[in-house]
Amino acid sequence: MPEKLADKAYDHIRRWLLTGQLAPGTRLSNRVMAKRLDISFTPVREALTRLVSEGLLEFRAGVGVCVPVIDRHEIEDVYELRETLECAAIAKVVGKLPASVLDEMETLLDEMVRIGETIQKEHGGGHDEELTDRHGQIDAAFHQALLRAAGNRLALETVAGLRRVTAVIAHTFDVNPWQEIARTHNEHRGLLDALRRGDTADAQAVMATHIRNGCRLSLAAHQRHYMNQSTDAPRGRGQEAGVILSVDK
Repeated sequence: MPEKLADKAYDHIRRWLLTGQLAPGTRLSNRVMAKRLDISFTPVREALTRLVSEGLLEFRAGVGVCVPVIDRHEIEDVYELRETLECAAIAKVVGKLPASVLDEMETLLDEMVRIGETIQKEHGGGHDEELTDRHGQIDAAFHQALLRAAGNRLALETVAGLRRVTAVIAHTFDVNPWQEIARTHNEHRGLLDALRRGDTADAQAVMATHIRNGCRLSLAAHQRHYMNQSTDAPRGRGQEAGVILSVDK
């Protein structure tokens, strides 16, 4: 099987997940996906297996591969694990970070601020998919630079996986980080300043606050989502978008 077909299936399904086009609880159909992507079952199955291993999909015995239904406790668990791993990384690197890593993080922060200013100026703090995705990529790179310097490959990969889950959470529940973008950038600045000073306690405190604020936004969005569902009973996003909702029969 050509590897590029599995990659094609993976990229498409992952994008549908990250853009909220697959509703929580949706059972994914190999038949429908293979037809939609115009490829065979085998690469689709491989892509689903990969997405399950990354935590973006789940396998339910007797049911098959489904989009996870995320509850409040799972959101809290994701952010709690991120906080533990990223604060531990700080303890390993403070006072040892090369100037090149600090300068890289500075450049990434400057770019995040520029994107935030553009979104505020041109879109009034509203959603711009391309700029939002770009900001998320740079934000991830900022955190990855620190984790990479700590030299723990497993922690780096685990946090990358957790960030993929939080991206799904953000799109599923309409988390709008632009409401607090200035605070977010100030937290990044505070972290970088503490790292430059070699202040472990302050750097860890800033990181913990930063991640907890992300958790707070996600939990608030989760609550709004289900309150709206109970009052308006809207169809799931995947249904509205017409994306892969058929079940194997």
